[in-house]
Amino acid sequence: MRFVLYNHVGSGNHGCEALVRSISHMLGEKDTLLLSDAPEEEAKYGIADSIEVRPSMFKTRPAVQDFFFSYLQLKIRHDYFYMDVLPYKPALKGLRSEDVLVSIGGDIFCYENYRKYNLLHQYALKQVKHSILIGCSIEPDSLTDHALLKDLETFEFISARELITYNALKNAGLKNVSYCPDTAFSLPAAETALPDHFIPQNTVGINISPLVLNKSADAELILENLRLVVRDVLSSSSASVAFVPHVVWENNDDRIPLQKLYQEFQGTGRVCLIEDQDARKLKWIISQCSYFIGARTHATIAAYSTGVPTLALGYSVKSRGIARDLFGTEEHYVLPYQDITSSDMLLKNFHWLIRHTEETKKTLMEKTEIYQREIVNMGSKLKELYGEKSKK
Repeated sequence: MRFVLYNHVGSGNHGCEALVRSISHMLGEKDTLLLSDAPEEEAKYGIADSIEVRPSMFKTRPAVQDFFFSYLQLKIRHDYFYMDVLPYKPALKGLRSEDVLVSIGGDIFCYENYRKYNLLHQYALKQVKHSILIGCSIEPDSLTDHALLKDLETFEFISARELITYNALKNAGLKNVSYCPDTAFSLPAAETALPDHFIPQNTVGINISPLVLNKSADAELILENLRLVVRDVLSSSSASVAFVPHVVWENNDDRIPLQKLYQEFQGTGRVCLIEDQDARKLKWIISQCSYFIGARTHATIAAYSTGVPTLALGYSVKSRGIARDLFGTEEHYVLPYQDITSSDMLLKNFHWLIRHTEETKKTLMEKTEIYQREIVNMGSKLKELYGEKSKK
């Protein structure tokens, strides 16, 4: 029996990397195979040192019948998803029937191209007997799509990582759903050197995503909110500011907006731009912050799970749901970028967080301990379940 992780785009997104590391640890590295869209990234960040990695896509010529059918879907129905799936089929054909296919995409069903993943899953089920979905977030409104619901029903097991998604799936009639927090809450931090101007436990960490800026109606207003926070920190405290990238893909690189902010404040001698490194080291750096503001979900989870009071620049169900499960409410803990209408909204929420520092830290440490036990328990149940099935 082998767990095969798929729907992994690459570890240049360190949130995706955190999921691979934590899920493979939960299930057992020696029993895990990763299918990656970017095997070179798995080598770069050390994933390939702990688990077997294979490419998920091949550029080989598809079977004539497959190509012709997919081409017709594109030309007649303007449906390009069948063409998108073609490069993945050779890797899926190489699976063993007793393999347990594990979808780890997290929020892949929150995006407009989720049908690609439905088609991939249905094709994969022709190759393997068992399929599970771990750590998903799904916008409740999307569950009106009957094709999506039908696909979700074919998973043997689904874990929702926050209760908004869990309740929505249950209310939609799914019987195969459990709740378990995001496995990245259990990712260990790896101590690493801190850069110049980083003061341990007296540095405010900031992460921003080009995704948020590109989706925003006013990207400059988002940046001005961040500038106001930086100016406030530097003028009213002795703290430093660290700009922390968490995704470094060519067309989706946090370093681009963070570099811009860093250059604006570099002359103060109290800011630093964190270099790219693996998710465990980034978690260590974030753990040394006094506060954290982040747009990337797994950057905020790195902060939450190490007791750092955090304000999420949320944009979807995952940020709202995770914060609500932690604190009982997302108010003050999540500021949706869509709701930002003035330059001081982020600063006001940040000041609220500072006033509630101790209670926030206490909640985070208590909840993280509970979450880590729940993650271990889910892993034990899955290993036992599929270990028994493999004997039959």
